[in-house]
Amino acid sequence: MFLLTWTRILSKGRAFPRDEDGRPYVPGDYLTEAVKDAVVFYFVKKDGSLEAAVRRYLTGGKLEMEALAERVYGMVFERYPILKGLRVPERIPLPEEGLSKVVVEVLDLKKGYDVRDFRTEAFYGTLEVPVEVEAEAWERLKYAGRSFTEALIRMEQGFLRDNPVLGEFYGNLLNEVKEWEVPLRLGRWTTAPHGGRLLFFWRIKEVRDRILRDYGVDIRPTKVLYLPRDRATAGWSEMRRDLG
Repeated sequence: MFLLTWTRILSKGRAFPRDEDGRPYVPGDYLTEAVKDAVVFYFVKKDGSLEAAVRRYLTGGKLEMEALAERVYGMVFERYPILKGLRVPERIPLPEEGLSKVVVEVLDLKKGYDVRDFRTEAFYGTLEVPVEVEAEAWERLKYAGRSFTEALIRMEQGFLRDNPVLGEFYGNLLNEVKEWEVPLRLGRWTTAPHGGRLLFFWRIKEVRDRILRDYGVDIRPTKVLYLPRDRATAGWSEMRRDLG
């Protein structure tokens, strides 16, 4: 399996972790979480009865915000256990030549401009990763990845209609992801609470409004991480069976 980063992926800290010998790696959780979020978004959108169950849970009694993502994961994967055979290594080694220190701007999508910036470590390149996934699940992942990433692109693009640089970027990206095998959004790419792990139900308005009203948390990705040197937002990636 190959992982291609079409825009730079960012560490969730100020640098990627290192192993005992000082070699950098991407935690396998980055990839696992990206896959899970795409699958949950896809099935909640596709299955009306599942969406209704998720909606009832998220608009019902008191919620434990820290455990919210895991609870929704459980509801979806109990009904659609397509990732039961997924195996991702704990560490994905990174070649030094793909690493760089970059300036990242926090782009406020509502305001249309950056509100602050910082430096962090980024990776760009192609990685061979020993991922195990069943053939049937792989076919579902293609649809799930495309559904989730296209929804994110359209939403972010919708906020930035008057930004000529990013308007062109998102327009091109929307065409390109149609050719990717399994599109994903990987690593740190938003300042949304919980690192974006709640984004699979941002489109359900009453859920979004309830969490904002009761917990002061806006789960929409209204601030994304922008790489001014690349003129691109972070984290757009693809999983492929092969490079042929």
